[in-house]
Amino acid sequence: MLTVFLSRADVSRHLQALHLLKELRDALTRRSKAASVRTLRFETSPLPTPSPPGALAPWSSTLVRQATLADLPAWMVTVRSETTKGARTVLQLHDAATGQLLSVMDAGHLMVLRASLMSALAADVLARPDAKNVAVLGAGPAASSALKALRLVRSIDYVWLHEPNLVDNFELAHRLQTTLSMAISAVDTPQEAAADADIVVLTGKVSLEGVRLKPGAHVTVLSAETFPSAPLPEAAFAGARRFCDASEPVLEWGLPFHAELGEVLGGAKPGRQSADELTFFASIGPAALDLLAAWHVYEGARHDEGLTRIDLEA
Repeated sequence: MLTVFLSRADVSRHLQALHLLKELRDALTRRSKAASVRTLRFETSPLPTPSPPGALAPWSSTLVRQATLADLPAWMVTVRSETTKGARTVLQLHDAATGQLLSVMDAGHLMVLRASLMSALAADVLARPDAKNVAVLGAGPAASSALKALRLVRSIDYVWLHEPNLVDNFELAHRLQTTLSMAISAVDTPQEAAADADIVVLTGKVSLEGVRLKPGAHVTVLSAETFPSAPLPEAAFAGARRFCDASEPVLEWGLPFHAELGEVLGGAKPGRQSADELTFFASIGPAALDLLAAWHVYEGARHDEGLTRIDLEA
């Protein structure tokens, strides 16, 4: 049997955003009885590489996760390897019946795309119906991807973009303004970005501490598990109606979430309850939804003759 290999560009090319958005919505609605996720191993170890005196000692960590999803004829294993120089995540997709390896693909970009669609879905469900002004806080591809995904569910009047590197900030704003034909301004501080925003999206480790949010704003945090505490002022977080996409891994932020997004979609629990209420959504990145996204990409790519295929058992 031939195993399909997909690069980052291949993953992006074979992901149909609108189609996957619908699949994610459907999966979240029935997720409580449909998913099984296990963290198989997490190790952190020092690297033997010598380093200059006073420099950060080299280290490495590996996270292995396995996931299955009911009614999906495949299961997956992701391996995230991280060092002081960066991280890389690879996804293995296996046939559910035989265990044969169907595909190996770059999972870093896949997870960014999936997280962006989740942030869009949360905004569609939890933000005010008239929310049209957006602040995106963070850097690089995640910020761009989050904004593109949000356009799938909302008409956007204006965008304020902020990341700590001001040069990259202005370059990204100019590029997105040109490619997306949107009104986008690069601003110097989170305060400027969020002042008039109806929807605030955090795609990087940018804190909203000391930032005054507009009444009725909706805040989404991507990769929330990387934040040691809630990136909102304590009083704002306590007063917000709080949602997440999964209860695992547990966030040690001191306050519980009111509901999972799937419970709101399924009608089991309420979402926004008033126009002036602050809503907060934490995307924790459930592995089962990464499996769904990987299967979606594989289905689109399986007949692409331009992809590399290898018989690993030959």
